[in-house]
Amino acid sequence: MNPVMKCITHQGASMKKFLLFFSLSSLTVSAFALPDYESFSDATGAGGTSYNTGDNLAGQKDAGGQSWFLAGVPGSSPQPTIANGDLIVPGLYSAGGGHSAAFGGNGNNARLNLSVGAGGITAGTVYFSFAMKLTDISTLTTGGIFWAGYNNSQGAQSTVPNTVATRVVTRASLTTPGAYNIGLDKSLGTPANFVWASGEFTTASTVFIVGSYTFNTSSGSDDVSQLWINPNSSDFGAASAPGGSLSSTSGNDLVRVASFTLYNRNANEPAGGLIDDLRFGLNWADVTPAVPEPTTITLGALGLVMLGLSRFLRKASKN
Repeated sequence: MNPVMKCITHQGASMKKFLLFFSLSSLTVSAFALPDYESFSDATGAGGTSYNTGDNLAGQKDAGGQSWFLAGVPGSSPQPTIANGDLIVPGLYSAGGGHSAAFGGNGNNARLNLSVGAGGITAGTVYFSFAMKLTDISTLTTGGIFWAGYNNSQGAQSTVPNTVATRVVTRASLTTPGAYNIGLDKSLGTPANFVWASGEFTTASTVFIVGSYTFNTSSGSDDVSQLWINPNSSDFGAASAPGGSLSSTSGNDLVRVASFTLYNRNANEPAGGLIDDLRFGLNWADVTPAVPEPTTITLGALGLVMLGLSRFLRKASKN
């Protein structure tokens, strides 16, 4: 065989072996451990479902192998569905795909298993993040109500999940018509214990939310829930979480974090809303990946090309 072709063939075979190993390793990690990423986009190429606009969210399976289940009274509607269009957070990496998840109203709920098994996470800190946009706030009251949070169970159930922590809460603004506030409830469900951010938002706002739940061991009510609302993009991908979060210890602790639930459970929820780019991880960086700098991408690609060329020339000269 021509020495050059021999070298190319050898390199190609080695690269195929590497890619196969890398793919299998990636699948193993995504199947059994965080981080998880739900982009609400077509996952049929990875063994998931198509996420077609208008389909129910319950029944979908993402590219990482995690599934959404109906969690509520059978036959109740509306339930969360797949919506057309992405939500964009400047500086945050997104896989795109052209879809998001729609929720709102008093109906049924969708629960996503985390890739941690039924035993869940029972120690340390677990984070989530998502982009959100409320499209109809006409049903909000000034008392506030939650519509998303961590749950301690997995799979389908015929009752509404009530053991929920790091609850994302919204209310009608106390001062500005047509605006709303975002807050945090650890797990108690009592409006007097909700913690509210000072900012106001409207139906034109796309908001980036990061939440966390930290397990502690001193008592049955010392775990900590935190919520960051529109954290600075300069902190995306940081090794540790920044300050400035809402924080709450009010309420009973969870035994485990095993899933995340998106609710249509109450008439005072937002009548319409969207979420996108839902992530889970064991550190801040897992759920706030920054868009890579163009220079970094260019230099990285150039480095790989030069490395491959160098190896090719060395091997060709030996044959």
